[in-house]
Amino acid sequence: MLLRFTVENFRSLRDPVEMDMTKAALKGHSSNYFKTKDNTVLATSVIYGPNASGKSGFLTAFRALEFLVLKSSGFKLDKSISAYEPFLLDVESEEKPVKLGIDFVSNEVQYEYHVWFSKYQIEFEELSFFKGNYKSLLFSRESGLDIKFGDYYKGAKKTIEKLTLKNQLFLSKAVENNVEALSDAYRFFDTSLRVYPLIEGMAEEDLKRLYARRLAEDSSSRFSRRFNALICALDTGISMVSAEETNPEMFKFPASIPEEVRVSLLDKFKYDIKTYHNVYQDGAVITQKAFEVAQESAGTKNLFALGGILLEALEEGHVLIVDELEKNLHPDITTFLIKLFHRPDINRNNAQLIFATHDVSQLSHDIFRRDQVWFVEKDETGASSMFRCSDIEGVRADTPLDKWYMAGRLGATPIIRDEDFLIEMQD
Repeated sequence: MLLRFTVENFRSLRDPVEMDMTKAALKGHSSNYFKTKDNTVLATSVIYGPNASGKSGFLTAFRALEFLVLKSSGFKLDKSISAYEPFLLDVESEEKPVKLGIDFVSNEVQYEYHVWFSKYQIEFEELSFFKGNYKSLLFSRESGLDIKFGDYYKGAKKTIEKLTLKNQLFLSKAVENNVEALSDAYRFFDTSLRVYPLIEGMAEEDLKRLYARRLAEDSSSRFSRRFNALICALDTGISMVSAEETNPEMFKFPASIPEEVRVSLLDKFKYDIKTYHNVYQDGAVITQKAFEVAQESAGTKNLFALGGILLEALEEGHVLIVDELEKNLHPDITTFLIKLFHRPDINRNNAQLIFATHDVSQLSHDIFRRDQVWFVEKDETGASSMFRCSDIEGVRADTPLDKWYMAGRLGATPIIRDEDFLIEMQD
C-alpha cells in the first residue's frame, strides 16, 4: 500500500514534488478510500497535464526506484546507474543526485525509504519503520561514511556493508544475503508494486503472452474466469476467450541459433490467445468462430494487456502504476475500469491505481474526490511542478472540474504559440 512518493531532480522534475495518497479532510465518495490500522488511504489517483509536462516522468520515477531495489545487487563494479536521469536544463541540477522517497505499508508495517543516487554511486539510503507514531531507524547510509544501524536491525552488518558496491543498494544486498529484518520492505517492491509507465509494443505483447499461458494452463482458475468475463463484458463482440498451444513446426529457426535460445523462444510463444465471436443465421446464434488477437481492434488488443494487470492488482492488492490508461479505449470503458477500484465488494485487498490520462471526460463523471486529482505543468525554464486539485483555491465539491480544466482555470493545460507557424503556412 502506497502512502506517499516524492521525486526530486528526475527528468523534468527539478524541484521536489510529492504525491500524497492519504485522504484529505474532505467529505464524500466514501468508497474511494479505505481505512487501515494507522491511515486512511485513497484507492486511486489521476494525473492530468499537457504533453511533455512531466506526467510520464513522475510515473517513471516509480520504475526507477523499483529497478534499483530489485536489480542493483547485480550491478558490476564501476558501472553507471542507468536510472540516473537528472534535470538537464539547469547547469547545477545536471550534476546533482536524483532523490526518491517513498512511504508504504508492507505486511501491516509502515516504512519510510529514501534513496539519493548519482551516475556512479548511491549517495544516500535510509530505511525506517513506524511503531505507532514513533519512527525507528533500520539503517542509514551516506556516501563515504560507515552505515549506521538502528536497534531493530537484526542480521549481518559489516560483512554485507563490505559486499555492497558503491552503485548498489544496501537494501537489495542485505535481502540477497538473507537479512530477514528487511525482507518485508523488499517484498513491497518485488510483489506489491507494479509499474507500467507505458503499455505498448513489446510490453503489450509480453503481457498478452503471459495471460495466454495462465489461460491455457488453468482455464478454470478464478483469474481465467474473471479475465473471460471482463473481456466479454466490455462490448468487444467477444463471447469467449481461450488459449491454445501453438504448433512448434510453424517456427523456423536458423541453423546457427543456440539450442537454449530456441527452447526459450518456443516456450515464450507456446500459447496463443483465441477470441470467439458468435455466428448468426436469421438472427439466431448457430456457432462460434475463432479469431486471432491480431484480427481484433486496437482497443480490444489493449484490453488483453490492461485487463490482466487490473485483475491481478485487484486480486493481489497491488499498487498499480499505469500511464495513458485510456489508450484506445472508449471513455465509458475507462470509467468502468477505474470504478472497480472504488468498489469495496470487488477491491477487497485494498489495491491502488495511479495513472496519467488526457481523458478529460473522467473529470465530469463525479468519479473522483478532489484530493485524488493531480495536475502537472512546466514553467518557462522547463521544470515541472505538480499540485493537488483540493489545494486550489476556490475549487469546491460541486465545481465542474472538466469545464474548469478545459477553460484553463485549473492550470496544467497546453499553451499553443501558433503565430510563427501560421505565418509560415500562409507565406
